[in-house]
Amino acid sequence: MNNIVGFGHLSEEEIMVLELEMDLKFPSEYKNFLKKYNGGLPKEQYLSTRLPDTGEEIILGVLLGVNDNENFDLRTWFLEFDDELPPSGFVIGTEYNSGLFIMIITGDEKGVYFWDNAYVLENSSDEENVYWLSDTFEGFINNLSVND
Repeated sequence: MNNIVGFGHLSEEEIMVLELEMDLKFPSEYKNFLKKYNGGLPKEQYLSTRLPDTGEEIILGVLLGVNDNENFDLRTWFLEFDDELPPSGFVIGTEYNSGLFIMIITGDEKGVYFWDNAYVLENSSDEENVYWLSDTFEGFINNLSVND
């Protein structure tokens, strides 16, 4: 995580308010991330991960937090895409070019995914444009690597 420049810190109370507003209960690892970083941007280099099924590289743009800049704000993205995601799903970040990182926190599909909502990837179609990345937020973060 030392490759992320955070937007600050959130208190436990601020996280509780956010959970109430979004009608979600964040996993403890995600709460800890918000407490420590409140979202953030990659330091100097790119951070990327690869889609397990295709090997395609996905470059992190931003991890969302509570922010005055709507482009970096968790609430703004939640309101924008709430009706397009499963009930316990929400946008946690954006990809450098296009696409969104989403987290689903309950049910059989629980995990972190890349949603190619702009159909940029070669394999994306109307039938398939969501790609599994990790079962947990921590696993997703650990799979990010520096790309010079």
